[in-house]
Amino acid sequence: MSTSSIPASAVLRRRKGHSDPTPFCSLSHSEDPMVRQTHRVLAVLLVALSASGTARAQSSINPEISVIPRFLLSTDDGGTLSEGKREFSRPEFIFEELEVVFSGYLNPYARADVVLALAGPDVEAASLGLEEAYLTVLRGLPLDLNLRVGKYRAEFGKMNMMHPHQWPFVTQPLSQERFLGEESLNDLGLSASLLLPTGDVYTRLTVDVLRGLSIPEAAGLEDTTGGAPFFANSARLMGFFPVGDDADLEAGVSMYTGIHDPYNRDRFWYWNLDAKYRWRPDSYTSLVVQGEYLLNTRDAELGPDLAPFVDADGNPERRCITSGGLYVFADYQFLKIFSVGARFDWSQAPYTSDEDATAYAVFFGYYPVEETIGLRLHYQHTRTEVSGGAAEAVNFIGLQALFSLGPHKAHPF
Repeated sequence: MSTSSIPASAVLRRRKGHSDPTPFCSLSHSEDPMVRQTHRVLAVLLVALSASGTARAQSSINPEISVIPRFLLSTDDGGTLSEGKREFSRPEFIFEELEVVFSGYLNPYARADVVLALAGPDVEAASLGLEEAYLTVLRGLPLDLNLRVGKYRAEFGKMNMMHPHQWPFVTQPLSQERFLGEESLNDLGLSASLLLPTGDVYTRLTVDVLRGLSIPEAAGLEDTTGGAPFFANSARLMGFFPVGDDADLEAGVSMYTGIHDPYNRDRFWYWNLDAKYRWRPDSYTSLVVQGEYLLNTRDAELGPDLAPFVDADGNPERRCITSGGLYVFADYQFLKIFSVGARFDWSQAPYTSDEDATAYAVFFGYYPVEETIGLRLHYQHTRTEVSGGAAEAVNFIGLQALFSLGPHKAHPF
């Protein structure tokens, strides 16, 4: 121990001739050079052991693990008739899905995410399958590129990247379900993203090369040609900028193209515009307004049932199809744990513009205990019209319950 480490009162007492209350043997030993060296070695060992313990503690919680199940109590009037009038069916309790999420950093440059899913409704017969598994390199590459490889939800619009437990409502928007399928655009691929030098506006370009199976599967086309699948490509250009002190706006344009008919090698093109406005004056209140418009163009000789298109005389014909769909919703959060909102959907079909579906929905959410538990009440009126046919309307009511074990929240505010 050096003189500077002795209390100031003891130094003053020695200078004034007062006796030091500290035993003489302690002072003499502490001033010995060998003792001081031993103290330094012990201090270094303690620091090293502490750092080693911290590293082991960090490794023990890598990866983060979350389990998120979803349950649904629902009824609709789409199939029950009583004396010529439609009635709501008996409410049915359904197991929708269970997700198991493993995520964590492999090193300071890369992270990995794995999502396993157990899909309903027959929970006893269901099997756990791979929904996503991908590696993301966040830094260390030339031009500050981000690289993703594996099976993942492609960055096509906004909704495609969100898992169902992240939606503020219960049902999937009609345009997303019809054009991308219930599983959305989720494929094996390689993605690269780059920040563009646009000043104060955060701008990112993402380009994907995908295996190309998502859209044929969504359209119901089963490829029996035995050949290798045709690659698909997607890209998204997005910009993010603040709007005042409490709000921000994100806007993007996306493209996705591939072969939808492996028999005739017919190609499709999806073009998508998306926008999301978020106002958050404090941690208890927020307003999110989000919407997307999708435009579909494709050449086709076969319909989704693999039946050839025919003209008025019954002769096979090749068609150039243009159709589209959109959704827009508003979700208002108040008192931190409550939310209320509404959504409008309109969508045609991938293989025809003669079929229109329109839906109006209102929803209410309750998320107590730091968003680890979620309850959502959803009402939706859907009307489908086919050219030359009768319109059909269905009313749906659903109460969804979900919770999260682990750091992956049931609903991120």
